Amino acid sequence: MIDKVKSTIKKYRMIPEGATVVAAVSGGSDSMAMLNVLNELKDELKFTLCAAHVNHCLRGESADADENFVRSKCGEMGVELYVKRADVAALAAEQGMGLEECGRNVRYDFFNSIGDGVIIATAHNLSDRAETFLFNFARGSALRGLCSIPPVRDNIIRPLIDCSKEEILDFCQSYSIEYVTDETNSDVRYSRNRIRHNVVSQLCEINPSFEACA
Repeated sequence: MIDKVKSTIKKYRMIPEGATVVAAVSGGSDSMAMLNVLNELKDELKFTLCAAHVNHCLRGESADADENFVRSKCGEMGVELYVKRADVAALAAEQGMGLEECGRNVRYDFFNSIGDGVIIATAHNLSDRAETFLFNFARGSALRGLCSIPPVRDNIIRPLIDCSKEEILDFCQSYSIEYVTDETNSDVRYSRNRIRHNVVSQLCEINPSFEACA
């Protein structure tokens, strides 16, 4: 998978030589895989790597445990970590917006505040791309929405965009990469989770290459 990510970075010219890359790390399998791959590639591709974690304070002790996990792993790897704690529920109510939108604003404002001209790496992958396509399709999105998640947008890059969730989990297992699991990911009351667990799995049974085609 390391070679695949390197190929993706080069294909989309994601990281110029000498750049500072801020890896957005939640502690989940995707972001921990991305962090480890970027750490492996930083010397070869000649960029500086740091990490950033946002504790949205939405899941109590679980969110605090995730923050501590990321702190520990970044310390072990020698990767500089920036952490922000934000009461996203209170901010969303104050600003009259949804939790998801508010959380996203908090994250990207924080990532961009780390330094001028930083490149933000998020762990969106091939499976996320397929799920987003279906989510936007179900909402009646315009053509732009059906294009799903781009590999590069402004200063945001997605180094794992050509990797499936299965590949990422296999990579974590093969390299003994530890990660945390957000308990809300299995809650099918959320639309994206219903698509992930109920729709994508069925489509992949019909066409095993569905995610790559979406």
